[in-house]
Amino acid sequence: MTIFQAGSMSPTRKRINRLPFLQWLAIETGLIVVLSLAWYTESRLAGYSAFVGGLIYVIPNAYFAHRMYRFEGARNAHLVVGNMFRAETVKLALTAVFFAAVFILMEPVHVPALLFTFAVMVALSPLLRWFIRPQPQR
Repeated sequence: MTIFQAGSMSPTRKRINRLPFLQWLAIETGLIVVLSLAWYTESRLAGYSAFVGGLIYVIPNAYFAHRMYRFEGARNAHLVVGNMFRAETVKLALTAVFFAAVFILMEPVHVPALLFTFAVMVALSPLLRWFIRPQPQR
C-alpha cells in the first residue's frame, strides 16, 4: 500500500493550521480596555483617547488578518501573495485615514494617551502572536 492510493493518508502529513483570530482579537480588545481604564484615572478624555488609539491599531490589523488568511495551500500561493500586498496596503491606508479622522474630527484629543496606546499595541502584537499558537485544523 502506498501513500498515493485513494483513501490512504500518510501518518507524517501535516494538517493545515488555523490561527485563533477570535482569541487574538479578544485579548487585544481586553488590553485596549485595560489601557483605557488606566488612562481614565488621569481624565475621561485620556481614557477615551486611549481607547480610540487602540482601535486605530486593532481594526486595520483585523482587516489584514481576515484578508491574508482567506486562502491556504500551495495551489493558492499566487492568491496568498496577491492578498498579502493588497491587505497590507489597505491596512496602512486605513491606519492613516483613522489617524487623520481622529485629529480632524475629534476636537479635544489627549494625544499622549492616543499615541501611547497605539504604540503599546504595536509593541505587544508580536509577543501576543508568539504566545498564541496556531491550532491544527481537524
